[in-house]
Amino acid sequence: MMSRFVDLLKDHRPLICDGAVGTELLSRTTRADQCLDNLNLTHPDLVREVHLSYIKAGAQIIETNTFGANKIRLAAHGLADSAREINTAGVRVAKEAAGDDVLVAGSIGPVGKLLEPYGTLSLEEVREAFSEQAAALKDSGVDVIFVETMADLQEAGAAVEAAKSTGLPVVAQMSFAQEGRTMMGVDPATAVQTFCELGADVVGANCGTGFYDMLSVVREIIAATDRPVIAQPNAGFPQMVDGRLVYMSSPAYMADCAKQFAELGVAIIGGCCGTTPDHIRAISEALRR
Repeated sequence: MMSRFVDLLKDHRPLICDGAVGTELLSRTTRADQCLDNLNLTHPDLVREVHLSYIKAGAQIIETNTFGANKIRLAAHGLADSAREINTAGVRVAKEAAGDDVLVAGSIGPVGKLLEPYGTLSLEEVREAFSEQAAALKDSGVDVIFVETMADLQEAGAAVEAAKSTGLPVVAQMSFAQEGRTMMGVDPATAVQTFCELGADVVGANCGTGFYDMLSVVREIIAATDRPVIAQPNAGFPQMVDGRLVYMSSPAYMADCAKQFAELGVAIIGGCCGTTPDHIRAISEALRR
């Protein structure tokens, strides 16, 4: 079950992941307040178009449009009961785009609410939501599960445990801010230790910052583990232009950044918020050279 993803990791060349799915979908739609995960059901052609644009740019792994498709987060849109259907549709659309040559990663993001004692959400509720989502992703045929953009280590651990219970390989990522800690104060070494104890196959960082700040975080992660490492920074810091957030890092800049990640030994390189197919194309071309 794990061979395809693991075999590619053993090749010792960085795998190219896709870039932002959410910001790409937002750039192609007019409603910023809609549930992007539900587009898997209402506008599958639009989601497929985003996946195909990344594949044409050189992505070897694409992530499903299921970042917020857990029942806790979907409840804000009145869609809690549609969690399994939305995840299943997200995998179906991604697999149609991927064909036989590109890996499909099932994306699991945070629930969007604080856990006890900082909030009202219990750990058991979070575990149940992640277990439901992970099972739907596995049953629909993903190659690997990406747990991403986590700030709370307790929440991240629940997601990794749910993903590991499927028997699929698991990539675990935290989101670190400029000071090298998550919003909840977790440092890279502590996150890596926890993820490795839970059996994550790949560990790393995504979102939170642009390349420069993530570079120091990635160095700390590499020093703390012998597991393969993933890095998916944002395309810099956004600025508001004509009412929209615009990420300022150019494809050429991101390509230079990717080469530095590769020199450090990072196994999977992609992008997060603001990263477009043009960025991934530049990264892919730079790493091939």
